[in-house]
Amino acid sequence: MSSKSSRSKRARALSTAVGLVVFTALTAQGGEGAGFPLPVGERLSYAVSWAGIHCGEMEITSFRQIDGSGVPTDHIVVLMRSSKFFDGIYRVRSRLDSTYDPRLGSSVHYRERSQEKKKRKDEVWEVDHESSEVIRHGKDGDERIAVAEARVLDPLAFVFSLRSLGTEVGRRGTFNLMTDDGVVETIARTTAAKIVKTKAGKCDAVAVVPEPRDEMLFSKSGAMVVWVERSEPHRPCRIEFDLSFGKLVAKLKSVSAGGGGDDIADWETWGD
Repeated sequence: MSSKSSRSKRARALSTAVGLVVFTALTAQGGEGAGFPLPVGERLSYAVSWAGIHCGEMEITSFRQIDGSGVPTDHIVVLMRSSKFFDGIYRVRSRLDSTYDPRLGSSVHYRERSQEKKKRKDEVWEVDHESSEVIRHGKDGDERIAVAEARVLDPLAFVFSLRSLGTEVGRRGTFNLMTDDGVVETIARTTAAKIVKTKAGKCDAVAVVPEPRDEMLFSKSGAMVVWVERSEPHRPCRIEFDLSFGKLVAKLKSVSAGGGGDDIADWETWGD
């Protein structure tokens, strides 16, 4: 394989992974109906590689906001970018925002903004619990998707909820995942425990494996494993995604304190 062809393939791997790994790099503790006790004010940084070659970075910030009436909302913000080397081949910048209402035990708002080369995307999903609909705002107009379930999870909130399974091997949970085709019932299991390597050191972790009913993960095929540390605060320390053209891996690199969302980098120029 030529050097140019190899770089192009790695770039495609990162591009495909933008909509996948950023979703998988999130988990949090929580009991059913209790909302997510998020690691509020925490920022996690990950190094992303494909076929053992560094190709990008990912950053996750979570925080809670309280409005003037004392109503809380929990927020997850994910930034992802290609490395400076891959910027010249296939520049990727992405930001995902998830808003979760702990009183309802459901997502209420989800937004994806991204740029791949010169292709841009800005899409918003809103959950209207009164009309039992998910409203998808895109460049082609609004689309309304009927939902029968009171609790629905956007992709970020879905993977955040996986930590509610606990860290005992053999646990199983069922979640309502919001997709283009409506709400899909998705099972997740804890399947194994072992010591895994990360950029931050070794981690005693348990494997959490989502099993979507349609065998697709966020509209793409592949097998995903999220390795969650067994000790508190149960951070996701390593994420593996098997694709047809190789394995994509995100390894925890560092943990730092985050603010209330005001200090998150501009997603379009992050890393420049």
